[in-house]
Amino acid sequence: MWYVYLLRCADATLYCGVTTDMERRLREHNAGSRGAKYTRARRPVERVCCVAQAEAALDSYAAAVDALYGRRVPMSASRMDKYKSCHFSYFMQYGLKAEPRRAAGFQAPEYGTFVHYVLEHVLRACRERGGVKEVPAGELRALAQAAVERYVSEELGGLEHETARFRYLFRRLLKSVYAVVDNVAEELRASRFQPISFELGFGAGKDLPPVELSVDGMTVSISGFVDRVDGWEHDGRLYLRVVDYKTGRKTFDLTDIWNGMGLQMLLYLFTLEREGEALYNREIIPAGVLYLPARDAVVAGSRAMSEAERRRKVDAELRRRGIVLDEPEVLAAMEEPGEAGIRFLPVKVNKAGAITGEALVSAERLGKLARHTGRILEEIGRELAAGNIAADPFWRGPDHNACQWCEYAAACHFEEGRGGDRRRFLPAVRSEEFWQAVAKEQV
Repeated sequence: MWYVYLLRCADATLYCGVTTDMERRLREHNAGSRGAKYTRARRPVERVCCVAQAEAALDSYAAAVDALYGRRVPMSASRMDKYKSCHFSYFMQYGLKAEPRRAAGFQAPEYGTFVHYVLEHVLRACRERGGVKEVPAGELRALAQAAVERYVSEELGGLEHETARFRYLFRRLLKSVYAVVDNVAEELRASRFQPISFELGFGAGKDLPPVELSVDGMTVSISGFVDRVDGWEHDGRLYLRVVDYKTGRKTFDLTDIWNGMGLQMLLYLFTLEREGEALYNREIIPAGVLYLPARDAVVAGSRAMSEAERRRKVDAELRRRGIVLDEPEVLAAMEEPGEAGIRFLPVKVNKAGAITGEALVSAERLGKLARHTGRILEEIGRELAAGNIAADPFWRGPDHNACQWCEYAAACHFEEGRGGDRRRFLPAVRSEEFWQAVAKEQV
């Protein structure tokens, strides 16, 4: 009988190991020289959990998988990213439910939650007034200020009880939030695509059913929320684009998508294509996915920089990332090129007036991308059913890898070549290479 065990050390870090005799191994960790090098310096240790695995079941790991996850695994897009980033990290967080140690200290208001809240309430209020185009700039700022005041009251319980430092940091956030609201409003004033849903939920009891797939006796059920869905009705059909607010530097990355990460937006878009007609009473045509950089753009410049030049730099910083349907009418509905060309979409206008860019995707390619997304879900289901908990972090370089910010390094002790420890090197996939590979996997 083999046992997989987890120990909590004296410094509150975690250690994971395997043994055939749990009691003997625990004694070795706490005394003598036969314990692990890591635990010898962190005694005493105590057992957190121990999972037995019969030798006869080593090939399938079915018993262990059932104990950890059951046969129906609730999943979200962030969980999918975690699983494809490193199987062991997912196992620690969602299998063992180990909680990383949190450093004590000041916690500023979480900017992502704050900006999501303000954008949703401002755009809802604008829709009640006939849309952003009907709301003057002065009234827009008043709506943003009202949303901020509501957030302070409802989410923070006021600022009176907070420290002076907290209030200072919060006031600094306001400039960024108002800048994002203004940018989004400018985009929507230049577009025939308008918000039709906010915080659209996928899952049991939500707006749309969960995304589900069953493979090898295991059902993966994906739920979540879409920040915003924009729609444009044309010829009796409803063109939809999914918009996600990103306060970090997250971008639409084909290398990640090929390797099963960053699929959230695509999953929701293709689910809307299948299920959205019942919700919106129109035939649904997928028109794209966009990451909206919901942050204030800080650009380098000088006092001599003109306003037009500053604006161009800010536009470049806040330009959306993603893919859009390569149809002239759809692109024109999303954004009519102005004197400065395209400001918001991830495309360009060449000298001949044609719209170009790698973000342009045909309807045929969108269909192939939907099938690729389904293949990744099947892959996740098979790996979960097989009990894959390998320490195999993705690696795209020293500054872009799964280990960089992993909260479970203290339990992993990753060492390339030790046991099953290995880096999964992900070479960059260029646009045409990606689409060729997607086409080949479906032949």
